[in-house]
Parts: sequence; C-alpha cells; structure tokens
Amino acid sequence: MGQAYNHLSKHTVENIERFYDSQVSDDFIKAHLQEENIYFEINKKLLNKAMLFVRHGAGYKQVIWTKYENQLLLQIPRIASLAGTIIPVNNNPKILANTIGIFPIIKEKSNSNTFYIEVTDLFLKNTVAWQQGFKETVISNLTGIHSVNCLENEIIIQTDRGISKKNINQILSVDFSFFLLPTPMKPRLFDYRIGYTVEDEFSAINRHPKNAKASISRWRLEKKDQSKKISAPIKPMTFYLDSSIPKKWKPYVTTGILKWLPAFEAAGFKNAIQIKEVPANDKNWAVNSVNHSIVRWVSKENIRGAEKGAGSTVSKIVDFRSGEILKSDIIIGTSYEYLSDNYFVRCSPMDKRAQQYPFPDDLMGELIQCVVSHEAGHAFGIKDANFGEYAYPFAKMRDMHWLTKMGHTPSIMNYTRHNYIAQPEDQIPPSLLIQKVGPTDIYNIIWGYKPFSNSDDPMEELPYLEKIIRQQDTVRWFRYTISNREKIGPAFSNQVADNNNPIQSTTLGLKNLRRVMDLLPKVTKTEKDPRLLERLYNQTLELWFNEMSHVLMLVGGYTVYYKSADQKGNTYTKIPKAIQKEALDFLVNNAFDRPDWLTNPKITDRFQYTVSFDKITFYQLKLLSDLLNAARLKRLERMAYAPAYSKIMETLFASLRKGLWKELDKDTVEIEAYRQELQNFYIATLRKGITKPKKYMAISQNDKFYKHTDYTRSSFMSELRMLKKKITENSSKAKDATTYGHLKLCLRQMDSVLNTEK
Repeated sequence: MGQAYNHLSKHTVENIERFYDSQVSDDFIKAHLQEENIYFEINKKLLNKAMLFVRHGAGYKQVIWTKYENQLLLQIPRIASLAGTIIPVNNNPKILANTIGIFPIIKEKSNSNTFYIEVTDLFLKNTVAWQQGFKETVISNLTGIHSVNCLENEIIIQTDRGISKKNINQILSVDFSFFLLPTPMKPRLFDYRIGYTVEDEFSAINRHPKNAKASISRWRLEKKDQSKKISAPIKPMTFYLDSSIPKKWKPYVTTGILKWLPAFEAAGFKNAIQIKEVPANDKNWAVNSVNHSIVRWVSKENIRGAEKGAGSTVSKIVDFRSGEILKSDIIIGTSYEYLSDNYFVRCSPMDKRAQQYPFPDDLMGELIQCVVSHEAGHAFGIKDANFGEYAYPFAKMRDMHWLTKMGHTPSIMNYTRHNYIAQPEDQIPPSLLIQKVGPTDIYNIIWGYKPFSNSDDPMEELPYLEKIIRQQDTVRWFRYTISNREKIGPAFSNQVADNNNPIQSTTLGLKNLRRVMDLLPKVTKTEKDPRLLERLYNQTLELWFNEMSHVLMLVGGYTVYYKSADQKGNTYTKIPKAIQKEALDFLVNNAFDRPDWLTNPKITDRFQYTVSFDKITFYQLKLLSDLLNAARLKRLERMAYAPAYSKIMETLFASLRKGLWKELDKDTVEIEAYRQELQNFYIATLRKGITKPKKYMAISQNDKFYKHTDYTRSSFMSELRMLKKKITENSSKAKDATTYGHLKLCLRQMDSVLNTEK
C-alpha cells in the first residue's frame, strides 16, 4: 500500500461531489484472511459507493473506492450533504479528496467484474489520522490480523495491535469495519436555536450561536402507520447492554434510557427505544459493529488510583450526508466516588441514605440512572449546553407538586446536578432531588424527531419547526445558551441549581452546606485515615465556590434569547442594575468575608498543617479575579450607555472598595491575615490592569478579550487614588504592627503606579 496523499489528478476525483447511491445489487466486499495477510474482493458496482471506514473506539471516515489505471484507491471525498452544502475534507475547501490507500489490482485473481487486492497494511500500519492529534507508534512484530467477520453490509477486521506508549509496549485489541451506508434519510435542517449537534460533532458550528447549512444528528425514526398520531417505528432505536455491566445496575441503566420514552411518544413514536442483552455465544454477532449500539461499562472502580473518574460519554457514528445516527454507544465510566461525593455535598441533609459511606445500592443505582439518562440524551443527538437555566421560578424549587411534574431543572442535559435548595423541613422525597429528564428534553425531542411531511424536501418542514421554536417566546425554559469562552450571565452557570434567583438559591444552599459540615464527622467516623474527610471537605468548598460564582454571574450579566431576524426584541438583555448591586453586596458579605463555619478547626486540623495552600483563600481570590476580569468590565462599560445603568461600574467599584476595606471605617483597624492577602490581591489586580501593555493597532483576539479598556484603566486609577487617601487617613488607627505593616505595604504597591511622592 502506498503512502497517503492529499490530492490526485482531476479524473480520479471527478465524481466525488455527486450524490452516492448506496444500494447495490451484489454482495458487499468479500474479505479473505490467508496466513498473515488480508485480501478484499471488491465488485465494480461498489466503486464510488459511500461507505464508512471505522476504527472502533477511535473514529471513522466516510470513504469511496475508485479505480485508477491498475490500482484501487481508497479516498476520503468531500461529502454532498442533503442540507444543501459540501462538507470539506479536514475542513479544507481546497482538498477534493484525501487518498489514504493505493492498492495494486492482483490481475490473476481479478476479472471484469471483481477486483482482488491486498489490504494488510491498511489495518496493521499507522496511515490514517483518526482524530485530530491522533498519534501512536505501532510495533510491527506485535501486530497482526486476528480474524475477519463478514456481514451483509459490513466486514469487521479484528486485529492485535502492538503499540509503544510512554516507552511501554502493550498489545491492544483493535477492530476495524467497512460499512456500506444506506440510502440516506431525509435530514432535519440545523437551527442554532435548538440544542442539537450537527452531523459532524467536531465542527465549530456546534460551538457558536449562529446558523449554518447543516443537518442535525438524529436517528432514522419512521412510523409504521403514517395515519396514526402515535405509531411504533419501523425500526426502533436499540441499545444492547454489555455483559460487563454489573447485574445489580442493569435495571437502573435500562430505566435511565427508557426515561426518554415519553419524549418520543410526544414526538409521535410509541416504544421507540428497545433495550436488549448482548447475545451470548453468537458467532454472527459482533459487539464492535456499526449495526449495534452498545451500553458499555468502563468503570475502573477496583483499580488503584482510578477511583475518581467522571468519564461517561457517548461515541456516535453518523452519516454525514443526512445526519442519521447509525451507531451510538453509551459509555459509562463515572466512578462511585464521583457520584457519591457530588450527591453528598448537595443532598445529604435531606436524604438519610447519603449520611453513610458507601451509599446503599438503591441510592447508588439512582445516581447511575441519572448519568445514563444524560448520556442517552447525547445518544439521541442533543449536545451539552445550558437548557432553560435562569428560567424556573425560585419559589417552585421547594414545591413538591412542581418537582414531581417539572423537576428542579428543565433538562437532564444541564450540568445542574441535584437539588440543594430544598430544606430538610420541606420533606421533599429524595427521588425528587435527583436530576431527571425534564420538559425541555421533551420539547427538544419533539423538534428533532416529530414527522411533519411525507415529502423528501426538508425545506417543507421549516414552517412547522419554526412554530415549535417560537414557543420559546413564552416558555423561557425552552431556551438554551451555548457556553463559550465568555459566560455572560446566570444562564451559563454549571454545577448549580437552575432558577431565576441565584441569590436566594445560594442563601438556602449555604444553609445546607452548614449542615453538610456538621455531618462530616458522622459520615467519616469509621474511617482509618482522614482521606474521606478531606475529600468531602474539599468537595464542600468547591460547591461553595460554584454557588458564589452563580451569584457573580449576575454582575455584568445578561439574559440571552437567540432569535431570528424577524423576531422582535434583543438577543441580550441586561440584568437589572439593582439586582447586580444586590449580588455584589451578597458576595462582599458572604464570599469575601471568610465564613467561620468553613474553617472549622475540628475538621481541618485532621489533615491540614500549613497555609501554603489555603483553598478558601484560593477560591476567594479566584472570585475577585473573575469579578475584575476584562470581559465582565467591558460588559458593564457597555451597559452604562443606557440611562438606567449610568455609572454602574463606578457604583459597583465603590461598593466593592467599601466592603473589601471595611476595617478602615472602625475606630480601631485590625486586619486578619486572610483579609490582608485579599486586599493585596485587589491592589495588584488593579495595578496589573493599569500597567499591562496594550496594542492599539492590529490587536489580536486575545488582546481584545484579556486586556482592559482605557476607560476601565482610568477607573482603576481613580479607585487606587481614593483607596490611598482612605488608608493614609486611617493607618494611624492600626491596632497591631502587622496591620500597620500591611497598610504601609499597600501604600507602596499603589505608589508604584500612582507615581506620587512618599
């Protein structure tokens, strides 16, 4: 086999942009394993037919076989999408086709209808970049073909692959497939206002709030009876449970997927999902096949050092021409430790089952079920995003009737986790605390799967789909936002409860965190070392930080509603000034004043002995840094153009300065060690914003994002001047030498930028 090429002469790629009919009258590729080599018989009717070349677990390519003189070429062509666009090779419009294999035709074994070629090196050597950055060193003497399995529309080549990784040699079982693509289904056209991935999950289209010509990724669901409002599908979505799933968890895994059945029923499909066991001892059945979607259990629970994993995911294979999901493996790798710790710090005050380690099986099963439901959403085509956040009424978060019907979050696809707002006295059943498939998930499935027209033209569906999208005008939790580098408001928060009042949510969340702190000694009393105590304490601090960050999102924050050009109103709406001021005051009083209950020495003295890494201070400094970052202040600067937001930055700066330096207003000035660090960091941050060099011409994207504007730099200078005056007037009131020295150090820092006389 020759080396891979990025281009060939014109006649070798002349047909690659036309639509490929995948139906052939003859058999699929025939494969023969002879000694250590593998040979293909390829009927000429298979030339230019759309296929997939798959390395299971690593990636796939849509390919065609073409004939060039006395050779067959394996090419990755540009793909004609039924959405009305050409999908380029490697995102490079200049490439007509990428040739990944050149195979001489063995004349004595070929005839006028069939070409016989040797393809051994295609599977044993490293000639295909399966994913961006994919690298491996193959050890040839440890690599070989293990077996070949020929199916009606697929051949599966099983190999033993010797690789060297970090100077360690290992032999992996690696399976490859060639799969004949079916006649493409009618696509559903992508709309950025709905949270589906496009056919290429790695495309930048998925990460930006703008429309593009593309198909969404979804399964081929077609009604058996078109006349019925709800009909069974011709072919249901079928998931097979891998035998590696522990028996006691299989009912929870099954339920996690089947929780989506009502959503598909709302879209017009009855019994759209089937769950089956992987057949045992069936030689004609392959786990690694494009024809089968598998629920895989990859937990490393009993492997030393691998107990912390949070790595559940989905691996999809999609027909780029139409967006059809052909295979969607749900891969469960989230550890018991991760699931338990997240639930403990949020819900242990309301659920006695969580007041012990390890958790009982019924609780652990429900947490596994939650993870599976989330991953199932990806398996159906829905992406990770922020669905319906900052929309649910805060008052409903403790309402049992609401929680029963709507849940505490609109979507299982949010990184909301569990309901930490409910209080023990609310007596909410623990089953209602755990995140579940919600109304926005049903809404998304209706938009993505409901059939509207018998026509093959996807454009005819657009009026019906638009009508569904416009429900977002009145149902706020049907909206969603895409988290990118800049999170511009509370609808972009992760790890926190979804509702329209982050301040009140955090107020109640802090009450439960206090209860969690009280539970720590009880939960860990039987442990032989403080490891569990330290871990749960650190998880408590992390949730405290996430809740404070949720409040911080209000400062300089916007609500977001993605709209088409003919929809009235703004995409971005400013959070009211009064709420932003309330949020800042909350942070000053609850985040920048170190909570005593978080520094309980009876707990921390069990595992801490130094201040070299004080996590609370770290999180406080991070919050202050996030508050003063350039992106947030630029938003505040723009808000100030509106009369109702006049001088908003100055108002917030004044509140922050007063709160951070409140000791100066007392009769005797005494500043604790952690407050000194916070105050010095405040001055250092303003100094850096003022002195950091700024380019005015040919400014880079990073400069635009990370550099403060001149207006902000001027505001920083003004703040330092006012602070210097305040410290100078009050330093004589210092109670002790350390406080006095701290104030003098602060003045020295400010003088270095203010250039005033000492």
